[in-house]
Amino acid sequence: MKNDMVHLLEKSDDGRKDVEGAKRKMVKEYTRPAAGCDHLHPDILRPPDVLLVTVRYLMDLYKSQKTSRFNAAFSFVSDRLRAVRQDMILQDICPKDTLELLEEMIPFYLETEYLCRTRKCDAYDWKLHSTQLQECLSRWTEASAELPLGSECPNIRCAYVLRQIDSPTALLQLYIWKNHLPERLFLDLREIIVAFRSNNYVRFFRHLRRIPEVCYPVAAVGAVQTLRLRAIQVITSAYKSPGLKLPVTTLARWLAHENVCELLAGFSASCSDVVVISSINVNSPLNNDCKRLLPLLYPSC
Repeated sequence: MKNDMVHLLEKSDDGRKDVEGAKRKMVKEYTRPAAGCDHLHPDILRPPDVLLVTVRYLMDLYKSQKTSRFNAAFSFVSDRLRAVRQDMILQDICPKDTLELLEEMIPFYLETEYLCRTRKCDAYDWKLHSTQLQECLSRWTEASAELPLGSECPNIRCAYVLRQIDSPTALLQLYIWKNHLPERLFLDLREIIVAFRSNNYVRFFRHLRRIPEVCYPVAAVGAVQTLRLRAIQVITSAYKSPGLKLPVTTLARWLAHENVCELLAGFSASCSDVVVISSINVNSPLNNDCKRLLPLLYPSC
């Protein structure tokens, strides 16, 4: 509390200097290991049950604040979850507790990765966020392997597969986990990976739409951006005859994108009811608006 070093989301709601009220909203922040600092001291090291209460509080806080002040909620929760994982590692907690904690926080990382890649987010550091999400998924995978079949959440496993679509071992990993997934979900994931590898964007988006929201289709945000860009490149190559036009509705269906005119504007193309394909410039660097529009998901397309 000294020097008013309190985060916006740790202050009392009415803005008054309510010290006791603010203390109840304070959460341990992340600090790097340093000489002379005892991170294993029992006064600052939180046991698993306290960590679980902390994570659930942070998730509730994020849900209540993300609409009105997303940047503040995102940066605050990201930092405090990093401190939670630090305490988890220092204590080397058991696989069961690890799984429970990570399954509470992974949805936050999946949702915010998608939101920050598809809108302007000043607090977003792509490299840091990607590293933290991958760390959570990797530790979750290690912990689930040490527990009986069915102990883990299959939705998180689905999200892991979707985020690794572009990995050379994605299909192999999916087959290793075949018995951990419902058959219908396994088949859709297989079709998605095969479609991605063969650049079959129509098939890719058709099967991605079948992934239930609870299985975090937003985890495929990286693959969606990559394949949609490839699709535009393929279309401009296949229909490169001067003056050749395609209906906007056809392109919207192929690309599974509701705002296809806005998307193609990032490639210097203009469109009304039709698009002159030769006007699409796929060789220019992508601007920020285009980078945000490429990975958007539209379940209705």
